[in-house]
Amino acid sequence: MTLVNFYEVCDKQGNAVWGGVSTLQAVEWLAREADYRLYVSVWNEDDPEEPYLITDKINITDVVLATRLNERDNK
Repeated sequence: MTLVNFYEVCDKQGNAVWGGVSTLQAVEWLAREADYRLYVSVWNEDDPEEPYLITDKINITDVVLATRLNERDNK
C-alpha cells in the first residue's frame, strides 16, 4: 500500500486555496492568512491513475499553530 498525505489549505468560506503533498508548503500557505485552515487526508496511491481515499480531511490547524508557537517560545 502506498499511502500519501494530501494537504489542503482553505479560506474561511471553506474554499481550497492550495493543495499538495508538501508539508512545508502547506505550513507556508497556512501562515499567509490568519483565517486559513489546514487539513490533511490520506490516500492510497498504489494505482496512480485511480488513487482512493483512506482517511477523509482532518483539520490540523490548531496542532500546527501550537507547534509553531512552542518552537518559537523555545528559541
